[in-house]
Amino acid sequence: MQVKILVHKDYEEMEIHVCHHEKSERMLAVAKQIDNLVNLTITGMDDKGAKVINVEEVIRFYTQEQKVLAQDKDGTVTIPFKLYELEEKLDDKRFVRISKSEIVNLKKIKRLDMSVSGTIKVIFYDESWTYTSRRNVTRLKNALGLGRRAE
Repeated sequence: MQVKILVHKDYEEMEIHVCHHEKSERMLAVAKQIDNLVNLTITGMDDKGAKVINVEEVIRFYTQEQKVLAQDKDGTVTIPFKLYELEEKLDDKRFVRISKSEIVNLKKIKRLDMSVSGTIKVIFYDESWTYTSRRNVTRLKNALGLGRRAE
């Protein structure tokens, strides 16, 4: 892979291009990683006004009363994205969808409580918690490396 830097007076804003002779999974993954590196913040609204949050500090994104909220250590903000848009933008090695209405940051998970059959209680470092939907238990386990191993 080659990285080139081009400086020219015609460029008022920085541009990043990912080029190849054909579209591939690797190409799309590289473009997604670059996008995640460049766009690490989201602007949301809380009761005090607009607030810029670092995506890496988000504990979870979830829907409530037809709004999408981002929760971090300081509280929650309403953000102008749909969950499916976030799912497309976020790094799938860091964020995983655990239900129809929630995406969690894997790096913010403190522990899992699997005592209830068929579901998992996800407990975060700030001691807040949520549950996976039954249909997404396997997805969460695989994202955390807890999936079944081949024999």
